[in-house]
Amino acid sequence: MASAYSTQDMEEQGSGLRKKIDQSKKADILRDIHKLNVQIQGLEREKLTHIFCKRSEFRQEFSSLEEEESKMVDERKTELIKVKQQLQKISHMVKRFHRELRDVKPTPEFVEKLKLIMEEIEGTINSFKEQQRLKYDELMRSERSLFQELQQQETKFDSWNQLPKTDLKKQGAVSARSLASDMDVTKDLPPEVAAFDKFVHQTGGHRGGWDEYDHQTFLRYRNMYKGRIVFLDHVKPLLPIRTEAEIREHETWFQEFNFLKENKKYAIKKWREKKEEEKEDAITQVQDELEEMKEEEARRKAQQAALTLDKMDRCKQLNAWKVQKELEKAMKEEKNMKEEMEKKRKQEEERKKQLEAKKLVEEFRQQKQLEEDLLHMIEEERKQHEAEQKKAVIAKELGRFRNRDMQRLLQKQEKEKEKEELLREKQRKLESLKTQVSYSGKLFR
Repeated sequence: MASAYSTQDMEEQGSGLRKKIDQSKKADILRDIHKLNVQIQGLEREKLTHIFCKRSEFRQEFSSLEEEESKMVDERKTELIKVKQQLQKISHMVKRFHRELRDVKPTPEFVEKLKLIMEEIEGTINSFKEQQRLKYDELMRSERSLFQELQQQETKFDSWNQLPKTDLKKQGAVSARSLASDMDVTKDLPPEVAAFDKFVHQTGGHRGGWDEYDHQTFLRYRNMYKGRIVFLDHVKPLLPIRTEAEIREHETWFQEFNFLKENKKYAIKKWREKKEEEKEDAITQVQDELEEMKEEEARRKAQQAALTLDKMDRCKQLNAWKVQKELEKAMKEEKNMKEEMEKKRKQEEERKKQLEAKKLVEEFRQQKQLEEDLLHMIEEERKQHEAEQKKAVIAKELGRFRNRDMQRLLQKQEKEKEKEELLREKQRKLESLKTQVSYSGKLFR
């Protein structure tokens, strides 16, 4: 009985621990969602302020983006409604399953019904998960494509920032006249960046014309063997559609790719250092201008100081009154909070007492039930033992009676045999006498 209680306590502790872990995970997820919502709200404010602002001079250029965003928002809302409907459907099916479990019937039909409900729920959940997985894959592909486009645009912007202003004006004029010349920006790029972009463009992109799987397999084994040429022998069986010459050619391309990429990074780094120096000079100039503006502002404030003293005094009095009111309000709220906390604490203590009393009553009931079950078991064993003893006595008496009846039957049969034997003997004697009498009569004749 003690072991049963200990097992039950362990199960309760385990379930409590699992609930705490689930609550902790849920709290972490909610915190992450809250952070993401805050970031989204900040981005939305920046978007409305800088891009979709009605007073912005680029309003007309960004109108198509606004229409596209409105369309995507409508699509997200529609998708959210569909997801909620699917989740509600799954929730109703689970609730239906729980209702069926309340009235359990140990029949094959009921078990088959539960099995069908469970299979239906499992199929719906798997279908929902598969749909979401496909959508997530599509979003990830769109994200990768967008990221690559952003990288290309960033490279283009970096190359533009390296050009003199006169060149930028010329390039802007040319791009306005011809879309083809706008796309051909490699001729105006610095040598390192232009060489890298030209190499990537002419050799099939950032993977040298290979698909994602083959290129990633090539990189994985190349990194595994730290660029040693022996990795070619190991990667060849994993690329059955590539010949050894193609793999070696891809290795040569990749070395050239890395070399040009490092040169590009170094050139961009130098350009950024130069821009930082120019930025520091500009900041120094701006700071000087700000100092002059501050001095002018100080002179202006000194002239207005006399006019604003009375207003400041009235504001201070008003602020002091507001602070007093806020302090009184805060003290009142704190008092109410303490009273509410004390009330909750008492309610919690009362609930704990009720739970402890309920637990004690339940333990007493279980112990009493165990005792009754034990007494019932002992009584059943005693009755069974008495019945077995009675059966043994009856069987013994029946055997004895059968033996006695058998002996009597045998004795009776022996007596009947003796009687029959006597009758046969008498018959024989009668026959013999008859024979003698008939023979004597013949003699007298």
